[in-house]
Amino acid sequence: MLLIIVGVYPLTLRASDFPSLTVYVVYFMWIMLAESWNLVGGYAGLLNLGLVAFFGLGSAVAELALLSGVPFVLAVIPAGISGALLGLALIPTFRLRGDYFAIGTLVVPIILKPLVELSARGQSNFTAPIQSLPSPMQLYWIGTALTGLTIFGIFFMMRSRIGIALRAIGDDEIASASLGVNILSYKSLALAISGFIAALAGAYLVGYIQSFNTGSFNDLTYSLFPIFMVVIGGSGTFEGPIVGALIFSIPNYYLNEFFPGSTLETLIFSVLIMLVAVLLPKGIVPYISRLIRRVPHQNTRVPVTESSSATKSRSP
Repeated sequence: MLLIIVGVYPLTLRASDFPSLTVYVVYFMWIMLAESWNLVGGYAGLLNLGLVAFFGLGSAVAELALLSGVPFVLAVIPAGISGALLGLALIPTFRLRGDYFAIGTLVVPIILKPLVELSARGQSNFTAPIQSLPSPMQLYWIGTALTGLTIFGIFFMMRSRIGIALRAIGDDEIASASLGVNILSYKSLALAISGFIAALAGAYLVGYIQSFNTGSFNDLTYSLFPIFMVVIGGSGTFEGPIVGALIFSIPNYYLNEFFPGSTLETLIFSVLIMLVAVLLPKGIVPYISRLIRRVPHQNTRVPVTESSSATKSRSP
């Protein structure tokens, strides 16, 4: 229902208000990135610190496709595929465990940056032609479609055998392997889908900023902020990444609007992360869910009346 409201919202605006729709591009992008990280980090238990590699690769591929004359709607497809292929290329890193896997993923964007520049003949800056970019309303609807497919795609996947296997791997990998779960196959699938979504988010942002610089591969913002969002909302939950992304991205947008060039948002959200880790270690969504579950139990309690107490006292 909420997705329908989001999709119909532009129809209520006047033509002069259409440019304001670009504000929502950032929200859609962060939700996709948070869902992408939650799939591997929240469900499968893989601490991926190199999400910016998938994001940056998607942006680069989309830019090259636009420069080749491919329409924007079609340019996001090869971008997503490139992210999935990068995820499959990282299968050997599964030999690394725990913190070592996290460190291994952290160096992926560092390696990818010169490779992208080499494939582009040393070019590091890309600017798509303005005529190939979508209008603000088209960009909004594309974002609504991509975000909706991401959210509900993961929702239904986590209720299938794949989702059950990923949850089991995240809870106890050794026990899952002893029960016959193919750890390598399910981890590979999770990382490929996560890479596909993150690359889509990178390609989608190109439709808003028009340009891409390979220096983005060194920007850990796109690796760390999605983790912050998932931790705030609730890791390994359906609603957590969405709630965390909205709580994070809305204030982040206005802080950048009123304090451009500052790192104030990093300070504020670092404090917020510490507060959530101490007060709500499992995130906001699990805490609210526990409160909701307690309410029916409290309402169904039968109060002890004086008459019932007297009856109990007279009984032998």
